[in-house]
Amino acid sequence: MPDSKKKKPPNIDIFKAWCKACGICAAFCPTGVLARDEGGYPYVKEPDKCISCGWCEIRCPDFAITVKKKDKKDRAERDTGDI
Repeated sequence: MPDSKKKKPPNIDIFKAWCKACGICAAFCPTGVLARDEGGYPYVKEPDKCISCGWCEIRCPDFAITVKKKDKKDRAERDTGDI
């Protein structure tokens, strides 16, 4: 598959200053995208597996995770090659 047709993974931001390392986000991730480091803090282990379900964002009690889903503008830019 050419690189231009390759699926771009969603943008997952983890704001560590707000995270308490509870592990809920990693526990609820249905595809195993998130893992925990030695301190218990989450990190994006396998971004290509993300399905943009938003469970990590919804379940985070500290609002420390955001998942930017693809929108029409992103798709249009990709289709025209403006990215």
